[in-house]
Amino acid sequence: MAANIFHEILKKDYDKWKDQEHFFELENGSYRALTLGDFITRVNRLSAYLIDNGFKGRNIGVYSPNSIAWITIDTAVMTYVGMTVGISKDWQSDDLSYAIGKFDVACLFYSNELKANVDMIRADHPGVRFISIEDEFEEILSSVDVPLFTIEPKDPDEPAKMVFTSGTTSFPKGCMLSVNNMFASYEGLGKRVPLTPEDSCYLFLPLNHTYATVFNYLYSFVFGYGVYLCHDIRSMPQEMALCKPTAFCGVPIIFERFKDAATKMNVPIKALLGGRLKYLFSGGAAITPELRYAFTSEGICLMNSYGLSETASAFAIDYPDNADLRSSGTIMENLDAKVMDPDEDGFGELALKGPNVFKGYYGDPEATSRAFSPDGYYLTGDIGTIRDNKVYIRGRKDTMVTLSNGENVASEKIASKVRELSPSITSVKVYVRDGRLCCNIFANEKIDIDPLIAELNTRLPKYEKICSYKLIDSRKLMK
Repeated sequence: MAANIFHEILKKDYDKWKDQEHFFELENGSYRALTLGDFITRVNRLSAYLIDNGFKGRNIGVYSPNSIAWITIDTAVMTYVGMTVGISKDWQSDDLSYAIGKFDVACLFYSNELKANVDMIRADHPGVRFISIEDEFEEILSSVDVPLFTIEPKDPDEPAKMVFTSGTTSFPKGCMLSVNNMFASYEGLGKRVPLTPEDSCYLFLPLNHTYATVFNYLYSFVFGYGVYLCHDIRSMPQEMALCKPTAFCGVPIIFERFKDAATKMNVPIKALLGGRLKYLFSGGAAITPELRYAFTSEGICLMNSYGLSETASAFAIDYPDNADLRSSGTIMENLDAKVMDPDEDGFGELALKGPNVFKGYYGDPEATSRAFSPDGYYLTGDIGTIRDNKVYIRGRKDTMVTLSNGENVASEKIASKVRELSPSITSVKVYVRDGRLCCNIFANEKIDIDPLIAELNTRLPKYEKICSYKLIDSRKLMK
């Protein structure tokens, strides 16, 4: 078995930076720090506890907002125990229950703010161990004490983390990533930005996504930069003023809001980002050249990035001096990318080979097989082209739509749920406008659609809620 790179990095970090404050969590209006040494000790204790309690090789779920505890669980499970299953805090009890059963979750760590959803499904899963982060986590850590780095790490090429990819007419698939997949691109990031222990990042993206995991906290162990966790997305400017980060990964809608706020307040954008920002990364959805220019014209380096869960969020990232505001980034140097069946303009489905490509979909060999070309390239489903090693995206090959917060939503799934609201609904068109999910609803008679949509939105995750809709009389169209 090859050496586990995550285990080796943690060992080096402990020798070099054990006394360095590394993770920061907001508490009573100020950031509380945890040193790398204390964090690694907590990872070691949690790993020993889970293994001692029979969870070696099992799937461990996390259902919680971002926290240092979340990162501790993730690090312990991925490196030493089994596979982390990150579950969106926006999922309601029915999706939570389905995910636990479908993806063989043996133990679920949950936050008390989501306890009501957990309590609704607890009896349906008698074999699952449920652990409250607020009530039990510290007691667990204090109950175990084993020498550091004596636990045998996992095979780094085995699945270590499961993230959910958006489904079409079915539940999202479980995309499995190994430690080797997730650490495949840190050298490419280092070529683009010289991050050091003097830097810090502000993390608000959800940890159940690869973007937050890989390029925010995992690579902090490589470069030594500190990680400040967002406490309240509504207070981001105030929190960034406190921590003054130098790096920040976001999605277009966040950058749009910062730009609009700066314009409204008549202050530079950089002033709302803490004042020290050097590196901004935008991913998850397309960003307009106009929005990028608003930042670059102030001397802020806003770099576009493109990737998918299946590629551990890595495919292409801009270099800081890239003046081409329409590209989605420069392809990582250790990857082999090509365009499948290009048209006369050079556009076709983007495909990729490389050490970052995922291990497959959990329990779904057919879907895994369909995701690859006969010659072994992962098929992204995105239509684009490659010029001078830069990626340019035109759109999706399938029915997925991408919101400005980076979430991929299956248009047919939403349309199907809307059609079920009334037998009078004949068809539904789902689309995105200004980054928001909208739909046109065609009906053959007048119906009171407002309460129906309101009720449907209570059953949908936050990112799938219908923000705007229009009821259209299909009888008039037929005339």
